[in-house]
Amino acid sequence: MTRYDRAQKRSTHLSPKRKRGGSRRGFTLAEVVVSMAITTIVLGGSISAILIAGHALPDADTPTEPIVRVSDVANELVEELTYAIHFTERTATSVAFTVADRDGDDRPEKIRYDWAGTPGDPLTREYNDRTAVEVLPAVTRFNLSYDLTTLTETYPGAGIEGSETLLSVYSSIQDIHYFKIEKKKWLGQYVEPTLAAEAISWSATRALFRMKSEGARNELTLGQLRTADVENKPTQTVLEEVPKPESDLSTDYRWEEFAFSSVRGLTPGDALCLVLKHPGDGGPSARMYYDDDDGSGLVKTDDGESKWSSYASKSMRYYLYGTVTTAGASQTAARRYLTDVRVGLQTDGESAFPIETAVRLLNTPELLSAVWELDFDSDPTGTDVNGDGIGDWVVRGGGTFDPESLVDGVWHADATLDTFPNNDFTELTTVDLQFRNTSVGGKGAVFWINLDRTGDTFGVVYASLALQPDGTQILRIYTKTDNSTPVPLRTTLGLPDGFVKLRLVLDPGTDTVSITVNGHHQGTYTYATFDYVNDDRFASILGWGSDAEFDHVSIRVAGGN
Repeated sequence: MTRYDRAQKRSTHLSPKRKRGGSRRGFTLAEVVVSMAITTIVLGGSISAILIAGHALPDADTPTEPIVRVSDVANELVEELTYAIHFTERTATSVAFTVADRDGDDRPEKIRYDWAGTPGDPLTREYNDRTAVEVLPAVTRFNLSYDLTTLTETYPGAGIEGSETLLSVYSSIQDIHYFKIEKKKWLGQYVEPTLAAEAISWSATRALFRMKSEGARNELTLGQLRTADVENKPTQTVLEEVPKPESDLSTDYRWEEFAFSSVRGLTPGDALCLVLKHPGDGGPSARMYYDDDDGSGLVKTDDGESKWSSYASKSMRYYLYGTVTTAGASQTAARRYLTDVRVGLQTDGESAFPIETAVRLLNTPELLSAVWELDFDSDPTGTDVNGDGIGDWVVRGGGTFDPESLVDGVWHADATLDTFPNNDFTELTTVDLQFRNTSVGGKGAVFWINLDRTGDTFGVVYASLALQPDGTQILRIYTKTDNSTPVPLRTTLGLPDGFVKLRLVLDPGTDTVSITVNGHHQGTYTYATFDYVNDDRFASILGWGSDAEFDHVSIRVAGGN
C-alpha cells in the first residue's frame, strides 16, 4: 500500500467520527441583529472614554500644568534645603544658604530664593551670584518658617585664684653639706606640690634658697624653673629663668629670693625642678648647703646638662610659694541650630492650590554671624565657607599662598594667614585647632585672636605650642594686659610630639576663655582688655620662629539672623 493509499484510509476511517459529533449550527438572523447592537454600544463607550481621556491631558492652557510646575519648584527647594550647611539669610520670604561643592572648585555653592512679598510677583532663584532667574510667575504666597533648637554647653566658670601660699618647703637640717655653684656644677630640687582636690591649676611665684657669695663676688647665678623627667631629674626645658648677681649676695648665709611670673596655670600633679646654675666659665658664683641625711628630691650635677643625679633621701633648704586656682561657678555657652524649614507656596489662578511642606536639615547648621574653616585640602585664600563671595583668608603682607606648602591635607606654615574680612569677635566664639610644632625654638605653632573689640578697647588671647628638647610639646595660653605684656593663663606640659587638639570657647560676655586640650578640660580663665589703637581685627595662624604644621582650623562666631 502506498503512502497516498494509507492517508486515504486514515481519512475514510476518521470521517464517521466527525459525523457522530454532529455539524455546527449557524447564527439565526435574530442573533446576528442582537450581536450587532451590543457591539455598537461597546464601541461607542470605548470611543467616548478615549475622547474624555484626551480632553483630560494637560496642555499649556489647562490648570494642571501650573500645579505640576509649583510642585516641581517646591520639590527642588526642599531638596536643596535638605543639604544646606550654612545660612546667610533667613526671612519669611527669602532664604540664602550654601551647600557642599558641586562643581569641583573646592567652594560651596550659594543658593538664594526670594519673593518680593506682593501677590503677583514672581519667585526667583539665584545660584552662585549669577543673575536671579524666575522660577514661578504670579506667586500669591510664599512663606518660610524655621524650627530652631538651642544646645547649651556647661563648663566650670572662670577660675578663682587664691592669694600667695606656701606650696612646698624643706627648712630643717640634719647633716649639713656645702655646695659651690660653679661651671657645670649645679644644684637643684625636685618639687611636686600637694594641692586640694578642688584645685584646677597652680602657679609658681617665688622661691627662696639659703645661700651666700663665694669668692670675688663678680659672678652670676641663674635661678631656673624646669620641667622634670620620669626620674625626677631636670630636663633641658627652662620654663623661666631669673638672674641673681653675686654682688647681691651677702657674705653670710641668708634666704635669697628668686621671683617668677611666667610659670602659671600648671596642672595639679605637675612637678618642677628648681635649679641653681652657673652660666659661664668664671669662678664660683654662690655657696649653699643641703641636708645630706634627710628630706628628698635633691638633684645635682658635676658635668652640666649631660648628667644629673637625683637623691631620694637628701634635700636642699628651700621655700616655694605660689597660688592655687579653683573653679568658679559653672557657666554655659548657648548655640542655636536649624533643624527644619517649613515652606508654604501658592500661585495665582482659580484652580491653584496651596502647597504646605517641611524639610529636615540633614546638617543641622549652626546659626553663625561669621565662620572660617580649613582642612588644608586646597589654597586657603580661595575658600569661601560662608558664601559671601569673599575669600576667607589672606596672606599677611599681601603675599601669594604657596600651594607646595600643602602636603596631604597639612599646611607647613611658611607665612601668616589672617582671617578675612575684619571681625570684632564680640559674640561667643568657638575655636578648634589641630596643630603641632616640629622644630625647637621660637614660639612654635601659634594661634592668635584679637577679640571683644569696642572702639580701641579689645582683648588678646593666643596659644603657643612649642616643641622641647626632650621631644615633648608645651602648650601655653596667653592674654595681654597691654600691647607689650603677655600674661600666661594656662600651661600644659608633656604633650606628645604629634598633632594637638585645642578647643577655645571665648565668651566676650564674661571676658573668659575655656580651654580644652586633647579632649580634657583645662579650666576657664579671665582674659584682659586694654586700650590700644590698631586695626588688627582678625585671627591668625602661623609658625613663630620655628616650623609649624596645621591640620585643621575652625572659628565659629555665634549670632546670625
